[in-house]
Amino acid sequence: MLALLKTGAGSASYASWLPVSEALGRSKSEKLELYLKLLYDLLRDVTVLGEGGTAIRNFDLRADLSALAERVSRRWIINAVKSVDEIAALLRRNIQKSIALDGLLMRLRGAGN
Repeated sequence: MLALLKTGAGSASYASWLPVSEALGRSKSEKLELYLKLLYDLLRDVTVLGEGGTAIRNFDLRADLSALAERVSRRWIINAVKSVDEIAALLRRNIQKSIALDGLLMRLRGAGN
């Protein structure tokens, strides 16, 4: 999910997301809910770091998350959270993981930083 956020923020190319997307599409046992929870956690950490805080949950990703926090705006983070919320609202409809996450990536990339 870090690859999705980095690509959505424009700090990584679409080519870096493609293998991740393909692997998600092949994975039948993992639920989309798990990926959304991870996205929420990563976005929370980016917000904390962007505001100068240090209490992040994914401390092993601090360098990547700090770089992301410096690159994106508060508006971008709010848009990202709203987009993840929209996907979460569609979970009952059994949407496909890779399509939902690819769509999220496109929304984030189009939102600007």
